[in-house]
Amino acid sequence: MGGDAQWAALTARLGLLRHGGGPAEAGPVVTFGTTGPVSAFALPAVGGTVHEYAALAHGLDGCCRVRGIEAGGLHRGAAPLGSLDEIVARNVDLVRLAQPDGPYRLIGWSTGGIVAYETARRLEAAGAEVALVVLVDAPFRVARWRPDPTDDLAGLFVGEVLRGLGRPARSLPKLSAAQQLTLLADDLAGCPARPGTLLGDLERWYAVFVAQAAALSGYRAEGSLAAPAMVISAHGSQDWAPYWRGRFRGGVRELSTTAGHYGCLHLPAVTAAAAAISEMVR
Repeated sequence: MGGDAQWAALTARLGLLRHGGGPAEAGPVVTFGTTGPVSAFALPAVGGTVHEYAALAHGLDGCCRVRGIEAGGLHRGAAPLGSLDEIVARNVDLVRLAQPDGPYRLIGWSTGGIVAYETARRLEAAGAEVALVVLVDAPFRVARWRPDPTDDLAGLFVGEVLRGLGRPARSLPKLSAAQQLTLLADDLAGCPARPGTLLGDLERWYAVFVAQAAALSGYRAEGSLAAPAMVISAHGSQDWAPYWRGRFRGGVRELSTTAGHYGCLHLPAVTAAAAAISEMVR
């Protein structure tokens, strides 16, 4: 893959290009071009983007109008949010701006499932109806990070970007976050990246990644929802379904896939997931 194609794939993964290759829309709500009688909102995982939901949104076309809520700080001029409470409050505001009244349907992959669950709790607490929460290989709890984990997180971030481009993740031990981001920018550009361009964008996106990780550090699900849930488990991941069952008074439907954590939202596994979600939409 050439440098231009790599850059296009990277920006698409990070949610900064929309269908047709045009510039990013103003604002953090991403529409996937889907149609349907009801709406569903996809919440971002630790990377802050919603590009991962594109295939699922396509599979739900005709059933749901799917919208994604990008994390604060992903776009130029916006700062990352520093706490889960701030993230959830912003999500509630954006969801209600896009859809003033319920019932609401929320989807979350990976740690985006945590964000979806907590956003649903906030909506229900405010008296809104939540009709469905979809958790796609979403953890019930998150380990606590060390006080300054940025160098370790840089390796995870680089791995996320490379896997999103269909390339194997690599290990870069004993390199600082700045060094890892510089090497990634050089690799993606096919040559030393010009200051202020790709490297600057990666640094901004990485700041979102670090802020999201800090906000989720030490999380453990509490409380419960009146809503029903769909819990989708990926092959090779911890089975979180038993932990989530007691959190949804509306019941939990479970689906196991043969795809791994990074493949369960891609073909062919996403077809079964979309079909199961469609059956639960009302």
